[in-house]
Amino acid sequence: MPTNIVAVYGTLREGLNNHTLISECKRIGLGWLTGFRMHNLGDYPGIVSTHDDGGRIRVEWYDVSDEILEELDRLEGYDPNAVDASMYIRKRIFSPYGRGWIYLYNKSLDNAPYMEAGDWERFSRTTMAHQSAQSA
Repeated sequence: MPTNIVAVYGTLREGLNNHTLISECKRIGLGWLTGFRMHNLGDYPGIVSTHDDGGRIRVEWYDVSDEILEELDRLEGYDPNAVDASMYIRKRIFSPYGRGWIYLYNKSLDNAPYMEAGDWERFSRTTMAHQSAQSA
C-alpha cells in the first residue's frame, strides 16, 4: 500500500480536534520546520513559506495512505484541479524521513496575527487554560 509523509501543524496535531482523521496513522516524528510563518486564522492556523530560513513551525510527521491523503485534501479545501480556488495547497517538502507534503494557506492573510512561537498545539492549550480560568 503506497504511503505518504505529511507534516501537520494545526488542528490535526495530537490532542486537537481534527486529529481523529489521522489517529490510526503512524506518527514518525516531531520537530521544527524552518522557512515557514504561522498565522492565527481564528479556529485554525495558516502557514506561508518565507522562502528563506526565517520563521519556524512545530510539526508532527505522519505516514498516511493515499486514501487518508485524499481525506486531508478535502479537510484542507485543496483541489488539485482548482489550485487557485483552494483554501490550502499541498506542497512537496523535504523531511528528515524523505520527501513529504505540507499544506500552505492559499488565501489572503488580511490581518491574521503572526504567531512567532509557531506552535498551534501549545497556543491551543494555553488559550483553553486561559478561557477556563476566566469562566471559573
